[in-house]
Amino acid sequence: MIGAFFDVDGTLYTANMSRGLAQYVAEHGGKWRVRWYWVRNLPYYYLRQLGLMSEEDFRKPWVQSLGSLIRGWSVEQGDLAFRWIAEQYIQPTAQPDVIARLREHIAQGHLTLLVSAMLTPTLKILGDALGVTDVIGTNVEVMDGRFTGRVLPPICTGSAKERLVREWVHARGIALDWHASYAYADSISDVKLLEMVGHPVAVNPDSMLATHARNKNWEILTTTREVR
Repeated sequence: MIGAFFDVDGTLYTANMSRGLAQYVAEHGGKWRVRWYWVRNLPYYYLRQLGLMSEEDFRKPWVQSLGSLIRGWSVEQGDLAFRWIAEQYIQPTAQPDVIARLREHIAQGHLTLLVSAMLTPTLKILGDALGVTDVIGTNVEVMDGRFTGRVLPPICTGSAKERLVREWVHARGIALDWHASYAYADSISDVKLLEMVGHPVAVNPDSMLATHARNKNWEILTTTREVR
C-alpha cells in the first residue's frame, strides 16, 4: 500500500489552529487567558530569533500550553469551539492545489493521514470533511466531562510525527511501501516526516526547508496563499 501524509497548518490550510483557538477564547470571555498564553510563550520567540532555539523546540511549548486556554470548559463548550475553528477559521483558508493532491491520493486508494500538532478534535473535523483515512494529532485531557488544561503527550510535532506515523501503521499491520509513499509539509520542523518517504513535497516551504529541499532535489510546490 502507498501512503500520503499531510501536515495541516501552513500546508493544506494557511490558517493556524492556535491563533484560531486564541481568537475564539478571547471572544468568549477569555481575554486574560489569551494574554497570558502569549506572554508565557513570548520568550521562545526571541530565543528562536536569536538562533538559540530550533524551529521544532520553538513550536512545542506553544502546543503544550494550548490546554490552558480551555481549562474548566465542558466537553460541549469545547466541541463548539473546535467546530468553529475548523469550519469558520481554518477551512476558508484551504490551499486548492494541495487539497487537490490529497483528493488524488484518496481517489487512487492510498492511505491518507493528516499529521499535525493541531488539537485532535479540530483535526478530526477537518479530516472527516476531507474523507481521509485517519488523523494523528495532539490530545487534550478530559476528566468528569471537563477539560483539565493538560495537553497529553506525545505532542504531534517535529520529529515525533515520523514516530507516530510509523506506530500508527505498525499497530494496524499495514504493509506500507514507504519508498512509493508521499509526504507534504511546509516547515523545516517536519523534515523527518518528509524524509521517511520516497516522494517528499515541500509546500510553500520556509527558507530552511526550501534550501534542504533543493539540496535533496525534492519537489517544491508553491501556491498563492493568504496567511491568517
